[in-house]
Amino acid sequence: MDQRTLLVSCVEYYSDLKAIPSDKVFAAFERAGFLKMILDSQQLFPEMGIDFYIGMVDGLTHLESDSSVGENTHHEERTALAAEVVSMLMKKHKMNDLEGCKLYYGSKTAGQVSEERTGFYKKAAQEIFDLIEAE
Repeated sequence: MDQRTLLVSCVEYYSDLKAIPSDKVFAAFERAGFLKMILDSQQLFPEMGIDFYIGMVDGLTHLESDSSVGENTHHEERTALAAEVVSMLMKKHKMNDLEGCKLYYGSKTAGQVSEERTGFYKKAAQEIFDLIEAE
């Protein structure tokens, strides 16, 4: 799994479990040093899947689901969309995976994508990319 997909998957999965917008999760992960921990762990354990990394975060945060049933059910769609948009941002701005994720999750548009009720997770990656570029 590439770094971009790993970071986006961890953020979106945690967002779903805790019913917290993914842009807020990314900011918290960055402040707490979880992003570096996840990327460093990937270097040591490249064969591990998303459950391994969420387990690490779980161990550090005592993760319990706060999400009501059915409240935040589209994390897989958001993950695919965010990974594609981050890839587009990386290519245009000549960034690495972490820089691309920071640009994406730091945008107002990512905040809209992370809110299920907006339906932004249903938009095309190009539309999301264009919105971020226009910010």
